[in-house]
Amino acid sequence: MTRTKLLILDFDGTLCHGDDPVLAYAAEADAMLAERGLGRQLRRSVRDITAEAFVSNQLLVPEIAYDDAGVPLAVLADRAAAQETAAQDTAKPHPVSWPLQDGYQLVQLLAQQAGLSAAETGLAFRAARRRLISQGLAHSDVHAPEGVDQLLQELRESAVVVLISNSPAEGFEPWLQVLGLEGAFDAVINGAGKPFGMPAAVEQACAGTAHPVAARDILSVGDIWLNDLAYVDELGGTTVLIDRFGTGLGAPTHRVATFEAAASAMRAWAQSSAE
Repeated sequence: MTRTKLLILDFDGTLCHGDDPVLAYAAEADAMLAERGLGRQLRRSVRDITAEAFVSNQLLVPEIAYDDAGVPLAVLADRAAAQETAAQDTAKPHPVSWPLQDGYQLVQLLAQQAGLSAAETGLAFRAARRRLISQGLAHSDVHAPEGVDQLLQELRESAVVVLISNSPAEGFEPWLQVLGLEGAFDAVINGAGKPFGMPAAVEQACAGTAHPVAARDILSVGDIWLNDLAYVDELGGTTVLIDRFGTGLGAPTHRVATFEAAASAMRAWAQSSAE
């Protein structure tokens, strides 16, 4: 069968499940704050705050500080820093996200509210990935959704399947190994720099297909509307948002709470494509 469709998948929170990676990121942020004598205004560690958020399934923790208009102070500071560096020809760091959609965004917001820079939170994220690998991912709660390997094999019969992730390429192979997803994709694009880098990543994914792909024949699946889906939606493609925390953000074609529901939408899309 000629594959003229393109399925784009996010990694963290979509194919890679488990809270340990986020908590490791929070712990690295705590260590960096302690080294700099920062973070006392939070009263609790970023890791403890984040762990409690996961238990309650609620990202709007009381430690978030707002201005009078209800905008988090970390978001305002991040916007001001971005304006100051807008004229510089440098790579844009991931912005402080608001409203929040996952634990990584909560950690970044709290860490920058406590005094870390965007560059420093990026360093904390990468340090956490290295630490988890050195300790052995098999000893963490990292796991793939049940049956995802068979699902991807099935979908690749009718669509080119590309993984687009912000995770760096360095040290990424062990993650695919522990999830049982080596060789599960036609291409893997790391360090995508979503949301800013999503247009270039989608272009790269399309360029790797054997036949031109129309925008209407692209499906993107992810758990962050702005990062994973907004651009494909603008192109006229199909989107599936795995909205774990029930944020209601964005306007996806399909909004689901679990990967299992997303899998049903993917299969329906592939079947429609085949027909």
